[in-house]
Formats: sequence, C-alpha cells, structure tokens
Amino acid sequence: MHSKRLIIGLVALSVLAIVVTVVSIYVAPKPDLYRYTSYSRALLDKNGELLRISLASDDRYRLFQSIDDISPSLIQATLLYEDQHFYEHVGVDFSAILRAFWSTYVVKQRRVGASTIAMQVARLRWKIPSSTISGKFQQIYRAIQLDHHYSKKEILEAYFNLASYGQNVEGIGAASLIYFNKTPDRLTWLESLTLSVVPQNPNKRAPGVKDSWQYIRDARERLFDRWLDTFPSTYSGTYPGASPEASFEDISDKKSLLDLPMAISTLKDLPFKAPHFSEFTLAELPISQTGVITTSLGLRLQKRIETQIQHYITRRSREGITNAAALLVNYQTNEIEAMVGSADFFSQPIDGQVNGALAKRSPGSALKPFVYALAMDEGLIHPMTMLRDSPRRYGGFSPENFDKKFLGPVFAKTALIESRNVPAVDLQAQLSQSSFYRFLEAGGVKDLKAPSFYGLALALGGGEVSMLELASLYSGLARGGEFKPLATVHTESQQSRYLISPEASFLTLDILRQNPAPGRIDTDTKNPQQNDIAWKTGTSWAFRDAWAVGVSGPYVLAVWVGNFSGEGNPVFVGRTAAGPLLHAIFSTVFPNQGWRLEDQFNLNALNLTQVDVCASTGDLSGKHCPRSVKSWFIPGVSPIKVSTVHRQVAINKDTGLRSCGGTNKNTELKVYEFWPSDFLHIFQQAGISLKTPPVYEANCDLGVTSSSGQIPVIISPLSSIEYAIRSGEDNTIEFQASVDSDVTTLFWFVNNQYIGQVPSQSSLSWAAKPGVHNITVVDDLGRSQRKNIRVIRVR
Repeated sequence: MHSKRLIIGLVALSVLAIVVTVVSIYVAPKPDLYRYTSYSRALLDKNGELLRISLASDDRYRLFQSIDDISPSLIQATLLYEDQHFYEHVGVDFSAILRAFWSTYVVKQRRVGASTIAMQVARLRWKIPSSTISGKFQQIYRAIQLDHHYSKKEILEAYFNLASYGQNVEGIGAASLIYFNKTPDRLTWLESLTLSVVPQNPNKRAPGVKDSWQYIRDARERLFDRWLDTFPSTYSGTYPGASPEASFEDISDKKSLLDLPMAISTLKDLPFKAPHFSEFTLAELPISQTGVITTSLGLRLQKRIETQIQHYITRRSREGITNAAALLVNYQTNEIEAMVGSADFFSQPIDGQVNGALAKRSPGSALKPFVYALAMDEGLIHPMTMLRDSPRRYGGFSPENFDKKFLGPVFAKTALIESRNVPAVDLQAQLSQSSFYRFLEAGGVKDLKAPSFYGLALALGGGEVSMLELASLYSGLARGGEFKPLATVHTESQQSRYLISPEASFLTLDILRQNPAPGRIDTDTKNPQQNDIAWKTGTSWAFRDAWAVGVSGPYVLAVWVGNFSGEGNPVFVGRTAAGPLLHAIFSTVFPNQGWRLEDQFNLNALNLTQVDVCASTGDLSGKHCPRSVKSWFIPGVSPIKVSTVHRQVAINKDTGLRSCGGTNKNTELKVYEFWPSDFLHIFQQAGISLKTPPVYEANCDLGVTSSSGQIPVIISPLSSIEYAIRSGEDNTIEFQASVDSDVTTLFWFVNNQYIGQVPSQSSLSWAAKPGVHNITVVDDLGRSQRKNIRVIRVR
C-alpha cells in the first residue's frame, strides 16, 4: 500500500513537472540566438578572394552567414549526417534518445549520440554540459523551446553559425573561407561533404590538426555511403527549397569521387594579403560592420604593383632607394584597387609596417596642376598664356626654381610641365574667387594649419598631404572636376563637390600628358598604341620625398619614394626617382592599347574651342606676328587679347630713331619686338639677341610718347595679398613693374608722395607702414598705373 502511494506520488510529480516544463516553454520569452556574441570581419578582394579575416572579441574566427547563402549540398549533407529527421520532430527526437539510452546504458554496447540540430544549437548557445544527466535535460528543454519560437530554417541557420569547425573556428562562414578560401555558397559537393563531418568531432577532424585528414576521410566515407543509400543517383538529394544537383550516371566508380583532388587550407595558411590596405580598411569600417566584406581591391593588380616595387628597389638600392609606396585608384568609381604602403611590410630596417599611403608628407610640386586649373577657371590664363619666370619677392618670400635659374617669358603649359616655381606662386597669389587653401580644404585635405602659416608656399609643397589625399585630388581632376572621398568598400552614398570646371580639368590634364616620360626628350614621336599618361612629379625640400602622380585609362596612380625617417637623399627627385616607377607600374596594370585623354572627356560637350595664337607670345595673332599656332580657349572665360609684342613703328631714315611725327617721306615702317622689361632683362642675361626698338627722337614730348605703347604693369606688390609687418623684422616691400622695352626709368609714388626712381629693370624697396596705400608707377615716357595694397601689423 505504501509503495503504491509512492508510485502514484512520483507519477503525479512527473506529470506536474512535465506540465510546468511545457507551460514554461510556451510562456517564456523568445530567446536570443546571436546578440550575445561577437563576430569577425573577413575582407575579400573584388573577385571574392580572401585578403584577411580578423578575430572576434573572444579570439575566435566567427562570421555570421545567412542560410540563403549556404551551398544546398552542404545543407543536405549536414542534415543527413547530423539530423535526418530534422523537419519531422519538435526539436528533440525522443525515439533516437531512447535508442541511445538503451545502447549506452542498458546493453552497454557503444555510446550512441541522439542530439538533434536544435539540441546542438541549445548546447552551443547556452554552453550546456550535455555529458551530465542534468545537462542533457536542460539541453532537451532548450531545444524544444527553440523549436517553438523559431522556424526550422532559423534553427538550421543558427547551427551553421554556432557549430565548431575545429580549434577557434566557429560557424560555416569562417570555416569555408579559412579552409577553402571561398564563401559557403560557392562550396563544391565534395567540399560540402568534407566540412559536414567536422562539427561532430572538431578536436580530431579540424583541418591542420595531427592525423585530422584520416579522421575526416573515414567520417566522410561513412557519410558518402549514407548518401548513396539515400540518394543513389545524384550528388545531392533535396531539401525544402533545394534543387537536385549533378547526376552520377556517367561515373562508373562512385567511390572514386572521394579521391578527387581537393585543396584544403589550415589556420596556419590564413592569408595576410595587401596588409596595409587590409589594416586601413578595418580601421575605417564602423565597429558594428562585421561579416564578409567585399572590398574594392583587385588582388591581381595589387600583386603586380608589389612585384614592380620590389624589382625597382632591387635595381636601385645602391643609390639609397630602399622604400617606396603606391596607390592605384579607379577614378571612374573612386575606389582604391591597390595599396602598397611600403616596399616590404615585414622589414624592420625600413619600418615596413608604416603605411606610406597615409603618412602626411610634403608633395613638392605635385599640387601645382590644381593652381593652374583654378587660374584657368578664373580667367587668368589659358595654356598658351605667357607667364613671367623672373625673380620676384612677395613680402619676405622670394621663390626660386629647382635649377636656380629663370626662363623669363614662359608659356603656362611649359611652366607647368617644367614645374617652374615662380609662375605657380604668382598664379596662386592672383587667385581670388577661390583661394588655393580653400580649394584644398574642400578637396578633402585634412589637418591644414592656418592659411597664414603657409602663405604662398602652399603650391610648392609648403603644406603636407597624404598619398590618399593626393590621389583623391587627381581623381577629381580626371572626373572632370568632381571631387569625392576615396572608398575601399562600394557605397552609393558618397557626396561629391564640383570644384573645377570640366573644361579646366581637361586642359590641365592635356598639358600634363605632354610631359615626356623619364629619359625621353622627343615628345613628337609616339607609338599610336601607347597610352596617354598625364602625370606630374614633386620633390620635397631637402630631397626627403620624391613623388609622381598620373592619370591613364581608368586609373590614377600615385607613387612615393623616400624614407619614413624623413632622411633626405639627393637621388629623391620626382622625375628621376618616382617617375620611372610610375611608368613601370602603369605598363603592367594598364598595358598599352592606345588610350587617349579624349576617351574620358567628351570634347563635344565641353565649352572649348581652338584659336590661332602667336607662337612666340601666346596671345591672339596680330598682323605682325611672324608665326601662329593653335591653342585651346574657354570661350567667355579665358583671357583674350591681341599680341602687342611685334609692333610696326615709324623710323627716321636719317637718324635711325623713332619718329614722333607719324609717317612721311623721311620715315620707314619697321617691325620690332616690344618685350616687357623683366623679360627683356632675362633675354639679355641669356645672350639672346632681340630686335628691340630704338629710342624716340629728342624733340618728342610726353603728350606723344605717353599715348603710344603699353602702360607699366605693377607686378609687385599685389592687391590680392595682405602684407604683414612685425616689429624687429625687415618690413620692406619690393616695388617692381613690367614696362615696354623703350622705357629706361621708373618713378614710384605712395599715396601721391614721391618715393624714388630706379632703372626700368630694377626694383625699389619701400619701408612698409600699416594701412591701405595707393601705389603709383610712372615711366619716363609718361605712362602710368596705380593699385591699392593693404598692410597690417601683427605681433
């Protein structure tokens, strides 16, 4: 009687426990499957090849993978191996549990597992010690709970994201990339069978573990036998939503499938490709962005550039060239396709882990093209405008050219190609609508100091930029003046700004493509299949950095040669140190196919025209110009004036002097060259003979002489510059004017007060005072010009 009551009590308690368990399953909140853990980030190149996979916060490789992006053969093989009745039970296969209990504990034949996919998810999610009885009950409870709250598809997805695939690899997303260098949707049938058997015994079957391959082969063969029994005629069977795969019909020996060659990697084989790019991308991505990330990098291009740099360093190491960096940007997408931050990432002597693409360094003259483009947009110049390459002083700044010489009159396109400093500084000083400093800020150059820190040295490399910023600027030029940030991952949300017109962009690049390749002088001879390369170089102060940046095909390529320590080397000259490397890289990433700059720009849509200009002056051809050439103009923008250098004047036959009484029987008309005085001075220094006009006859008065010829042009000081003076410093400002070649003396006035006189080719120093001042110059023939300048006092 007592035992009967005991049995009844136990049954009642059991029923109550079951009822409580069932009720708790239905009333308990839906458990979370993913937010409790962290995930890795896997970077792929644009063709799907793994570059690098990072560790999650718990030092495991774990990538979330949607069930929709997993190979159907892998899903089918896993279900066949782990849980054949997955779609039939409620998270727990009770009949399998009874069979396992009988075999393991009653007859004690062998240990038999009965864990379903849901039970394994429960064990992994809540870290349940399933080897104990209490743990097994907890696992069963959680499995039923999961089956109630989640669909079969969601549970299966959770399994593929939580299952261990050996060592610290969790989830099929990481396992597929690490072991087969491909995403799970691209796994072959044989690769799927291989990975399906790993989670059941990851300690022994993890690829790379001792004797693991034999364990994998044995388990895979058992799975294959089961597969043949279940699906005798196809590689894979079907599961809800899947399609049959290839047939076995043409294979006589089905077992030979297991012997098909298959490359499998291990953890020690994990790639570390494009290391500077990978580290940069991982640092730039939001922390919340995890999983598989397809980047813009093209690994094939990356390897080609790495090889070119290594070969180049080897060839020129005796000259002290031991390090270089390069950045390849597809300007059509504005995405980075290759980044080599140093010649050798693992070299300590060159600090190889420093990313040269990110380091801020002086660009030398590499920024000059943008000064010229802005000047074209402001109507200051066109490609054939004659500029002054002569000694100038801007307050306390007197720019010099690289060769310490001055060319005198020089066409804008020549000044840019030959990287003359004085014309670039003069153009920067004249920019008013959009200062060069503001342009650089708007173009994405970060961390600039105040404008006063750089003054007019900004165009000469006085400010520091990174290779990323420099390539981004050139990309904007190639995009017709549209500037936006570079990207390593494709995005549609990038904002852009138009800072230069398409016309000025084309004209600037048109000039740069005339820059001859290193070592080539004859620019007229060109292979018709040779690509245009519009390129510019830069050399920083004290030969610390050598730069070359170019546009060709769909690419902008930036190259740097130097030392991360900042140590200078006379060999570090842009044209001779970085230029050859730039052309070598272009030849391998974009082989010659006759690409022309016009292929990028639709000239018919641009506001451009070609006109005849005087070949020696660059202005519109006058009737006395001996020869004319074609030049591009931007109608309504570019400065247009008729050349006045070649003029016809009346000469007294008896005296050989200029007549001031017009033409008569005692005069004859002759053409002379009226070069401005600063140009004339340089011609004379160079020993160049010019046909200059004679002086006027003695009886000519100022009323006659002042009404002919060109008025003086004050070239220093400039109205566009605010001059600053400081106590205890040299606060003189140089007065200088360009005048007609018939002028001998200049008279200077400040606020209508006479300051002094100098020969026409000389300058006058004036002790500056704070305030707004009116500067006037008068030549000895009565012609004059005036302008206002502003002088401020600073501490």
